Amino acid sequence: MASSGAVAWTKYFQGKSNLETVLRKDSPSYAAADVKGVKILKTIKAGTKVLYLKAARYESKALVSIEGTEVRVPFDNLAKPGNRASAAPSLKPQAFGIAEKRYSITEYKATILNHIESRQDLSPILKTYLSLLIEYHSDGKADKSEVSKMFLAGKADLPINDINKDFGEVLGPLACIKQQLLKNKNILFTTAAQIWIPSRPNEPLMDYSIIDKEKTYVISAKSGTSTNTVKPSDVITLINKNDDSKKRWESSKELIILKTLDQESALVGPIKALAVLFPDLIKIEQINIQSKEKFNREPFQKFSEENVYLKQKAEPTLNEIMYECEKVIQKESKEGSLNYTNLFSDAIQNSVIYVKYQLDSIGVGSWEVITSDDIKKVNTGSRIFLRSKNGYTRAADKMGIQV
Repeated sequence: MASSGAVAWTKYFQGKSNLETVLRKDSPSYAAADVKGVKILKTIKAGTKVLYLKAARYESKALVSIEGTEVRVPFDNLAKPGNRASAAPSLKPQAFGIAEKRYSITEYKATILNHIESRQDLSPILKTYLSLLIEYHSDGKADKSEVSKMFLAGKADLPINDINKDFGEVLGPLACIKQQLLKNKNILFTTAAQIWIPSRPNEPLMDYSIIDKEKTYVISAKSGTSTNTVKPSDVITLINKNDDSKKRWESSKELIILKTLDQESALVGPIKALAVLFPDLIKIEQINIQSKEKFNREPFQKFSEENVYLKQKAEPTLNEIMYECEKVIQKESKEGSLNYTNLFSDAIQNSVIYVKYQLDSIGVGSWEVITSDDIKKVNTGSRIFLRSKNGYTRAADKMGIQV
């Protein structure tokens, strides 16, 4: 339970010098001498920055300085102070004390709120704003206008991208259950639903799961217009889980290329994958790569002669050849003969649900649920494709599925 009153003063303010913080909500102000708060001077808006002035004891009407003017405000309306870290603080569920166990909705929410309050690497306005988001997207205890006021007051200092990307994972389980986000997908959760978060913050294709009525729903959080790339091995594993999908795709160019990318190194995989796609351009049976420096150039001769970038090079490096292969594969999967939309839809069917969170202009945020059927619908538009994350001098990542 969040601390307030004398307990909060002892925990966060006692023995410390003046501390910068913000008002958590619209607050009445009183004259500096009005210790009991008898006569209201004016109302100060939520999100206003204040300087808490050191006191020898707890006072329900705290003495603060606002732009050099001393007034008193309700102590419990002050956000708990924190110290800014040199690096951006993590906003993932694991950073708020969430362990790898099943949580009830009540326990999960309380754990998050308590850790928001106690963390010293979060600024006061960020603490207050995150707490309001939790209250709003779970039980609706925070009004939309409260959330918006705090957002607009501190927008310049809030890590918007991290809130979308990481704190969306924190909010997601609560919103799924309490707001019934999946009801249009014929999934309704009971109040007995439990939340499970993996201890590893980068678990493949899973950010959290909801267990209800003896069934587990695996959720992958999404923000903005795309997700992180999904590794070939993870897609192959999902395809192999279903006998029908495995049979349907086992001889397709799409799956053969995924397997090639998975089995080979980041440097060699795209070259052999392009040879599968265009055997006339690269002779796969002649490829002999012993190292970056020592490799047979003959299998790549035709590809190099026809490629705009490579034909300008007297002796292109293996990394340059690889990257040009990746670019061709990426283009083919976006608009050519390779189409991963149906394959990926089959892979995640009954296995993974995407839940997208995105802050809006007033800082409240909205939700979108994407299932296998939704992905199939975009087959004629924006396709699922293979994405390159390398370059002409870099071969650190294997190509993966971009949703």
